[in-house]
Amino acid sequence: MDHVDTLARSLLPDNAPGGAIGVILDGGVRHAQGYGLANLEGGTAFTPHSVFRACSISKQFVCLMILQLVREGKLSLAHHPARYVPGLTGFDRALTLHHLCQNRSGLRDYWCAAMLTGARAESRFSLDEGRALIQSLQEPMFTPGTQYSYSNGNWRILEWIIEAVTGTTLPALLRARVFDPLGMNDTGWGADTGAALPGETCGYRQVGSQWKPEVTHACWSGDAALLTTLDDYLKWEAAMLLPGATGLPCADQLPFPMPHPDGAPGTYAFGVNAWQQGSREMHWHSGALRGWRMVQLRFPQDRAAIVVMINRTENPMPIALKVAECIGLRTTWDEVIAVPAPVRRPLTGAYYSAKLDLLAEVHDAGGNTSLDLGGESVPLLWTGPASLANASGFYCLHVTGDDIHLQARQFGWQDDFQRVADGDDTGKLAGVRFRGEMLDSTMSFSGDGRCLTIHGPAGDSDEYAVRPLARGFLAFDCLRALDELPPGRFTIRQLDGGDIEVGCFMARGLRFRRI
Repeated sequence: MDHVDTLARSLLPDNAPGGAIGVILDGGVRHAQGYGLANLEGGTAFTPHSVFRACSISKQFVCLMILQLVREGKLSLAHHPARYVPGLTGFDRALTLHHLCQNRSGLRDYWCAAMLTGARAESRFSLDEGRALIQSLQEPMFTPGTQYSYSNGNWRILEWIIEAVTGTTLPALLRARVFDPLGMNDTGWGADTGAALPGETCGYRQVGSQWKPEVTHACWSGDAALLTTLDDYLKWEAAMLLPGATGLPCADQLPFPMPHPDGAPGTYAFGVNAWQQGSREMHWHSGALRGWRMVQLRFPQDRAAIVVMINRTENPMPIALKVAECIGLRTTWDEVIAVPAPVRRPLTGAYYSAKLDLLAEVHDAGGNTSLDLGGESVPLLWTGPASLANASGFYCLHVTGDDIHLQARQFGWQDDFQRVADGDDTGKLAGVRFRGEMLDSTMSFSGDGRCLTIHGPAGDSDEYAVRPLARGFLAFDCLRALDELPPGRFTIRQLDGGDIEVGCFMARGLRFRRI
């Protein structure tokens, strides 16, 4: 593994926030090494024993508990959550536990929605506040089961169900059923993201040429509270590669996504992304909080896994993919073959799907084309005279005259997006206030309509700059939030009658009424 070590040292230098990289081959740990610093102020080196916030990697652990309780006859995936927690009767009658486990609930992501309740990136946000917000977001964006949309609240609801039927806490259940049996002695649960970690591992962000400690005060649990070390977490990965030999009931049932309604294979299962190419599979997931990023790639047929943890706000996936290439493992994503860009009218503009209530921005200049649905901008490659795709094949775009047809394979939808005429309607909102009843929030626009602030249960937001997108559409960008990744672009759609609809990719269609 010398070549992996050399690669890692070039990517995670000694004098900066670092991380840990682990590799399993043929079912055994071949590499487990820390790089850089776990704490800059104390000069503490990052090691395989450094405690780390694994964040959304927690979700597969929660799903294992659900599957075990199903096996024991205490739960059914086909039941509505209110069967186990009566306070959840207000959620859509079609909702099931299976939908929650596979991000098919249609529920808006509460961490995104929190920014529309007046929260700031460093706000204190308690478990009780999160519970109240999830309860207020009962109306789904789409009928449960018909699409995929990532929603952290799904796992808070699953946690409430687990604790209701077992009479014990989720952390205690995980300790008894997973951590102790696998010898994960340094693994635990850390709901308060502002609490110091053993060994003082700290998360950082880069400001210019300087690294600054990230400050977080949010609390989460079933969605992202796992604390672990590289050495401990590799025990979990080894158990998932050999589920029959671990003694963990249902460990072999996690990577089974339900198909989409059109028959296309699903790609998100019980807390893991499950992608298949031919007979070869790859199971993966990432975890993120500002200052903490992690990704795991699991290759069952190769009996191999790669784990990357970094204590800085930066995407670890490129590091994991370089490690995979270094040891001869290939992903199961589609191979996209690029062709020269055709000579044609630039695609730059805004495109809207009324069916999905989703606006797509396309930027096309200098031979570079990208797609922005409100989160991270996705580079696109031309694959034909009128077709484009991103490098993994997650998104496919076809040009149809002035409009586009967009397919998002991971999310299970495709639709025609109509081009929206250019325009600047900020003046229509100048000095106006709006009330969002679902969130108990007020949105106020400045006298020129170019800025807004939000007041709600979480406090008073930062001032956001408002920018025009197209006729009838405006936006404001939320690039730092309670969680990571941030919501990104919030779209404001002006409705007939003077009201507006506000939302981001993971929390769309929230109506605010003009005051």
